[in-house]
Amino acid sequence: MGTDRLVYFRTDGNSSIATGHLIRCLSIAQACHDLGLDVCFLVSDHESKNLLEAFLPDISEKPDIQVLKTAAYNDLEKELTEVTALISDANVIYKKVIFFLDSYFVTEKYLNTIRSLTKTAYLDDLQLFDYPADLVINYDVIPDDLLPAYRKAYTAAGKRLLGASYTPLRKQFHGKEYFVRRKASNVLVTTGGSDPFHFCLRLIEAFHEKLQLHIVIGKLNEDREALYCLAASLPFITLHENVSDMASLMAKCDLAVSAAGTTLYELCAVGVPAVSFTMADNQITAAKAFADTGTIPYAGDLRDSFDTVLSTAIDFLACMSENKDKRKSAHENMHRLVDGKGAMRIAEEL
Repeated sequence: MGTDRLVYFRTDGNSSIATGHLIRCLSIAQACHDLGLDVCFLVSDHESKNLLEAFLPDISEKPDIQVLKTAAYNDLEKELTEVTALISDANVIYKKVIFFLDSYFVTEKYLNTIRSLTKTAYLDDLQLFDYPADLVINYDVIPDDLLPAYRKAYTAAGKRLLGASYTPLRKQFHGKEYFVRRKASNVLVTTGGSDPFHFCLRLIEAFHEKLQLHIVIGKLNEDREALYCLAASLPFITLHENVSDMASLMAKCDLAVSAAGTTLYELCAVGVPAVSFTMADNQITAAKAFADTGTIPYAGDLRDSFDTVLSTAIDFLACMSENKDKRKSAHENMHRLVDGKGAMRIAEEL
């Protein structure tokens, strides 16, 4: 125990929900640690714990991680007795305990129960209901005309942090230097923690060898062996695993093709011109918002028309690789939208 304040981060990651919840909570946890707050992660299973530990080399001092005995990632109310007991014990030791939840399976009962014991914060993407929490964060790219509707959606919150300036990125994305090169040579390709539609394999099949593909293999990517077999015979493919400094890898690339999600905000913070696609419902709002602001075009949803998404992404690379002015304009627009300081802004509120 280093301080009189503790932040519990309750979140999960697995093959069904990927790793985004873990990564963004870890970014906020690091910022909390930098401010002198104690942090502890509560997860529902050992898969979540193992995934979280795999990201910890990026953190100077490791947080505590506890696997809840009664938890299920998709049924939070099962764990209420266990979690409330932990909070009650912590309230004896700490002057202030904050419970930070990042889960799509939240319920009103869950939040109200926790809030009766301690301060609560909820990180939202979906606006499922009006969350009864002391602090609600939504870092959507929000056009000015939609901001009143966002505020109205969170009337039960004690305080709201809304907009892309609260994007909880890792510290490495703050102030990363980037140069728009005269000639585009390198393309970053990432599908997040998994690639259930085998996008990387299909992109390689359709790709012309004018550019170097830097493919990030997520921890839950089932095509790993197939990708390594292709890379052994195709010199335009470079594979990356367990990337601890994603900001530096992005800064080495001239263009990017990415699944929507936190990666789009990271690309903006560095300023790498990109095209996005989606493969899950919770990605669509963000992808369209980035497209509406003119920062990152949206190629579509893999579940609706895989071939259209693929051809749109390839056309984007062909067009942008030949035009430095377009890449420079995209870089400037992206960097204005996200500055990489969101995690610290959230930690300061906590």
